[in-house]
Amino acid sequence: MRRVIGAAAGLAVAGSLLFGVQVQATAADGTGVRATPADSTGVRAASPATAPYPGELRVVTWNICGEAGSPRGQSGYCAYRNEPDRKAEQVAQLADEHRADVLMLQEVCGYDEAVPEAERRPNWARSHMALLKERLGEGWSFAHAPGNRESDLDSRCRGDALGGDLGVMLAVRGTFAGGIERVETVPAGLSSRELPLLCVRMAGRAGKICTTHLVPGESALALRQSEFIRDYLEDDASGGVVLGGDFNRNPAAPELAPITDALDLCVNGDHTYQYWAADAAAPSRHRLDHVFTTKRAAGPRFVACTVDRSRMDTTRNTGTDASNPPDGYSDHAPVIAYLRDAPVPGDMTGDGRPDLVAVDDEGKLRLYPGTGTGGLGAYGLIGSRGWTTASVAHRGDWTGDGTEDVVARVGGELRLYPNTGGGALDAPVVLTDGLPSGARVVGVGDVTRDGHPDAVVASDDRLWLYAGVRGTTPSVAVPVLVGNGGWDVMTLASPGDADHDGRADLLARDTRNGDLWLYRGRDGGRFDDRTRYGHGYGVANRPLLAGAADADRDGVADMWATTDDGTGTLMYYAGGTGSAGDPVDGARTTVGQSGWNTIRSIS
Repeated sequence: MRRVIGAAAGLAVAGSLLFGVQVQATAADGTGVRATPADSTGVRAASPATAPYPGELRVVTWNICGEAGSPRGQSGYCAYRNEPDRKAEQVAQLADEHRADVLMLQEVCGYDEAVPEAERRPNWARSHMALLKERLGEGWSFAHAPGNRESDLDSRCRGDALGGDLGVMLAVRGTFAGGIERVETVPAGLSSRELPLLCVRMAGRAGKICTTHLVPGESALALRQSEFIRDYLEDDASGGVVLGGDFNRNPAAPELAPITDALDLCVNGDHTYQYWAADAAAPSRHRLDHVFTTKRAAGPRFVACTVDRSRMDTTRNTGTDASNPPDGYSDHAPVIAYLRDAPVPGDMTGDGRPDLVAVDDEGKLRLYPGTGTGGLGAYGLIGSRGWTTASVAHRGDWTGDGTEDVVARVGGELRLYPNTGGGALDAPVVLTDGLPSGARVVGVGDVTRDGHPDAVVASDDRLWLYAGVRGTTPSVAVPVLVGNGGWDVMTLASPGDADHDGRADLLARDTRNGDLWLYRGRDGGRFDDRTRYGHGYGVANRPLLAGAADADRDGVADMWATTDDGTGTLMYYAGGTGSAGDPVDGARTTVGQSGWNTIRSIS
């Protein structure tokens, strides 16, 4: 039963060489050395304030541990609990840095704006919600739902510097469409805890936005909360739901299964909570804060999910604030999710199935539509003659129009060919120039995790990251060295996020012995911690390799490779998992019977 509380500068377009042409139906069967990465601190810096794409929704969820508690050195300490101004300022900065549309806060002091001021908690104007309204300014709407403390079951925010009620809060850029939904998640009679689900709809956007807070410990109660939330939001799934908050559970916890089974999780792979007890040798770290959204047949809406650990206190809980000041503002870190209707990785045609792009021996660019089972349909021509010496890749929506584009090195230029729909290509945009004529380009996807695709370029035995930059015209940032040697002997391909940690990975075939390696993506666009993906991929017997993303749509990264059999066949390798749990090549199937010896490159 529901317990209702209350209702970079763009560059010029290149000339006529390699203009895209409309897709035309053709024949049915087309014809280690490990690099040393630069050091990384492991701390995820806040993303720059880039403009959102049309229709993009940017969400920040953060447990600010905003209610007054124990002093430094005692159990229950959290940074700046009695200083609401500091916490409100940090939330406002987050909103500005990410141009957020939605703020979801937990353990936050606030109030119901519908309640007359004289009837609100004393000192309500010193609540986080009131202070945040001042800092965000006009154009934001706020909603708050009270809960209670575990220690005394009270909802009053304690301390002379605080006011209002303890609970969860939503702030949205714009206005609400319809009423505010405040619904208790703890079943009546099961517990005296009050941990609400707070939901709103935003004017001009489809779907429902919700935040909540699950109980720590008490597994049976947390499971009941998850079941309630799943059931409550079930009828809204078709219109879209975004749910965020502090769930007090790692993603694989059984208590979260009702939610994780029903909704897509924004995968970030980083811990969002840290507490270092005074008598502990090391801090306790967990992934407790999450953002979910409605599952889609065409793939998840998430295009970026980051954790800003720079705002999380990582100090040991000893001494006093004066002798041992905190280096963050909460024991939780903000989670930032960007959502939009982005294309399925590898899908050029818009049907939700990864495709293959190939250059033939006449220098024409072909597009083979994926069948969704690892096979390919009849190819179409998407590029006229002139592609023979180009290095071609496709992965990511560079223009923000919901379709995946082609990136290619042509001569010394790195070019973007916008997909105008169905895989047809428009005139190219020069992203940068001055590349060596033999530079090899891989469209790896969003390496920097800012919601925009990037490219990796191998040249002169090194590996460079060309991070994509948002703007009215696509561009790239100054290249960053991410691999310091040993890359000339490698054939590169992009599998996507093969290990499901929220970061794009890289496949590299050592041409000297045919070993195939998976380089795991790391923060800052770097690749390290390689594991063997397969062997026997010599250049003679497997001339060409290409990551197939999830070509059979089973959630595992796959691969295509040509062979030297007859006039050349195309093999599909369904991704697998090795004994150590690492991604590996899986069962192979012949999906192209002949004619692949006329193909010069695939991606």
